[in-house]
Amino acid sequence: MLNYYQPQNKMFWGFVSFIDVVGIKSDLGVWDYMLEIGYSIIALTLSEPCAQSKTLRMKKIILVFPLLLLFLSCSTKNNTDERTDKIDSILRSLQKKGLFNGNLLIAEKGEIIYEKSFGYSDIEQNKALNSKSIFNIASVSKLFTVVGIMVLEEEGKLNLNDRIIKYLPEIPYENISVKNLLTHTSGLPRIQSQPFRNLIEGKQYDNTQIINTYTTSAPDLHFEAGTNYFYSNTNYIFLALIIEQLSNQNFNQFLKTRIFEKAGMTETFLRKKRVPKEYQTRIVSNYTKPKWLSKDFQNVNHLESKISDDLTFGNDYGASSVYTTTGDLLKFHSALQNEVLLKSESLKKMYSPNYLSNAKEYTVDAKSNYPSLRGLGWCIAKDKPSIVYHAGGIVGSRSFFIRNMVKDQCIVILTNNQEMNRYNFTFPMKILSEEKYQLDPISLPKLFAKEYIENGIEAALTTYSEAKSDTSYIQFVDWDFEEIGQELMSKKEYFSAIELYKLYTEQYPEDEYSWSFLGDSYYSNNNLEKALENYKKSFVINPEHKHAKEMIEKLKK
Repeated sequence: MLNYYQPQNKMFWGFVSFIDVVGIKSDLGVWDYMLEIGYSIIALTLSEPCAQSKTLRMKKIILVFPLLLLFLSCSTKNNTDERTDKIDSILRSLQKKGLFNGNLLIAEKGEIIYEKSFGYSDIEQNKALNSKSIFNIASVSKLFTVVGIMVLEEEGKLNLNDRIIKYLPEIPYENISVKNLLTHTSGLPRIQSQPFRNLIEGKQYDNTQIINTYTTSAPDLHFEAGTNYFYSNTNYIFLALIIEQLSNQNFNQFLKTRIFEKAGMTETFLRKKRVPKEYQTRIVSNYTKPKWLSKDFQNVNHLESKISDDLTFGNDYGASSVYTTTGDLLKFHSALQNEVLLKSESLKKMYSPNYLSNAKEYTVDAKSNYPSLRGLGWCIAKDKPSIVYHAGGIVGSRSFFIRNMVKDQCIVILTNNQEMNRYNFTFPMKILSEEKYQLDPISLPKLFAKEYIENGIEAALTTYSEAKSDTSYIQFVDWDFEEIGQELMSKKEYFSAIELYKLYTEQYPEDEYSWSFLGDSYYSNNNLEKALENYKKSFVINPEHKHAKEMIEKLKK
């Protein structure tokens, strides 16, 4: 405090003591300085008591007192949280490396303790993300389908053990139950995978048309229902149809009236076309690096693969395509915690891990801070079943929604690039629980490509040499060599391709393709002698390798 405070000013010191008792006074920077000013003003006002009448001094106090209150009201006590500081530090580091661009929200016991946006909503427009940015949360959308099914069970309209032919009689699978769909144990093929995708490619089928295609084509199941685990969007497309049939509402109306509105989720919508016009500008653009050697992120809307996906999967629902904000997902968490949407018995059932009928073991997200079992939709952490979560991913975007139900903690991570993986998604909850955590290991192929782009082949080779035996890195596998090599070849950077394929042959000396690709790079660089030498090595490993055989014959002429 400034040294000219007068000890005889009892009213002033009484007020200061009151401030100290209630804990408003702080010893931190700007706030401390502002208090000094406020105290000084009062001290000066109350000084020179002999020259002032009691009435005048009281008038001055009345005038100055609101000023000090203003200082107090403009300040907050700084309750630093080492946990969120640590999370923030890691996220800023990840952002600098291009590994994180998105929004993160952390809540504990109903209070937001951390909320921050990193990076851009739209790179081309130089538009920053903010807390109101709207994301397509991809497969996190499945959680609303799960809650919908549980609502119908509470109403007595279905039983989880019911066979789905009871509701979808045209389906040629008699032994699949509703629970099998919820837990991804049905064995149904994915709609995104061949050969089924060929049947719906570019047709923008809705759920009814998709199920009709399953009925007519009757693809084989991967396994008998209940005996294994296989994640498939098809399960949730079927579940959405069951919800429509039993609720007498279309899926969008059901979600809106039975879940979103009840939870107070005013910024959540099924599919982009239903986001109100005034909210459309808040929808983020998604970005990816489409090739290993892409220097910059590209808007996925310009990619042929994204256009193809939209034309094929643009109208199905139940498995994906809910658009929302971090704040609305916190409301969803709160509605579940407070039994607004489901009763405690249903919640307990939803969060119970599912075991296979043949006692076969399985693990979801083994490479994660929380290896899990699958509950009804939710992933349930094996070692800590109070932790439940779901992830989502589409081209250019990753989403993660994780909760500790016992501690009433919720973390929402929504990104608009696809660089985050399971360790990086789950480390914040570990830090929040003050437990050891692991971050995503560095991909050596990505690091090699980055070094090549920035510093050339010699730097990339040095990086490879230093990290190739380090188990903390994700090491090269055969197709990494092949894909990066093919990109180098397409850029006519043949010397670099030769050096990379040499590494391929060192790591996979018994693979005929490693020698064949090296032969191709020498051939393109017009070193025919070396090309022939490597094609011969490929042929020795596999005399049936057609390409090597043809090139040997060509070079011998």
